[in-house]
Amino acid sequence: MKKAFIPAAVLLLASTLPLAARDKMQIAVLDLQPKGVSKVLAGAVTDIIRSEMVKTGLFTVLERGQMKEILKEQEFQMTGCTDSACAVQVGKLLSAKQILMGEMNKVGTGLLLTVRIVDVEKGASQFAASERAANEDELDKAGASITRKLSENIVEGNKEFFIQRKTMAGYYLRSIVPGLGQIYADRNTKGYAYMGAFIAAVGFTAYGYMNFQSADSAYQDVPRGSPQSEFDAKYDDKVMASRLFTIGLGLTTAVYLAHWVDAAFFSRPSFGSQSAGVLNGGPYFVALNAGHRAVENMRPEQAMECGLGMRW
Repeated sequence: MKKAFIPAAVLLLASTLPLAARDKMQIAVLDLQPKGVSKVLAGAVTDIIRSEMVKTGLFTVLERGQMKEILKEQEFQMTGCTDSACAVQVGKLLSAKQILMGEMNKVGTGLLLTVRIVDVEKGASQFAASERAANEDELDKAGASITRKLSENIVEGNKEFFIQRKTMAGYYLRSIVPGLGQIYADRNTKGYAYMGAFIAAVGFTAYGYMNFQSADSAYQDVPRGSPQSEFDAKYDDKVMASRLFTIGLGLTTAVYLAHWVDAAFFSRPSFGSQSAGVLNGGPYFVALNAGHRAVENMRPEQAMECGLGMRW
């Protein structure tokens, strides 16, 4: 029974850790079709768009190798896959919600990128964007610019997917477990720090408890008639084990109380509907705000000027 002792808090932490993970929309970027340009150049621009989509922090973007492996397992041939119907099939195989596909054209001395968003569930193209680059050296800027247009449109058309509703009940219920409340409030570093400290303190307390039980049993099992020195030695071991257990309880209590002080006064989020992401290299704000456009992208200082009370 002693070895079976596992603090309930550890089990609670193990069962609630998955709540800390935030789901992101899974998207796939198909290689741009080359029109008057090399396949290598079109592939390089596709990688730029894929990388920029990852940088937004809003999406789970499937890697090229991962896509090829999944499609290979499904025995699906991408050759000639240039329309929305084919993109929908690919999206279903990849478990992606949105597919980005398009082409890269040579226009005079410049290059034109045209990319459209295909909604896998609706089975149709939802939005298209284009960007022109004067030459190959400008392709990285063009790729970043068109990615921003696409990202903003995906967010506009999927508000319910991206909006993270912060509720008082949700925050304080999660705060029962040290760290989960902070993670819910997007204070991830602080949340994992409190969670790690609490797990360590609970583990130390569990070790102290088992050590105390063992020392107590050893003291109780000293045969009658044994020298007094043996009784004294076993008793001293029991006292030391008891102190160790008490220290563990004190540390666990201290971490838990510190977590609650932080949760109550320093990490509490602004309760409402909000989501934050990074678009095109800088922080942008996505929020629902009565009396304004449903979804707006603005920098933090602009949000504060509008009285939105966004906390970063």
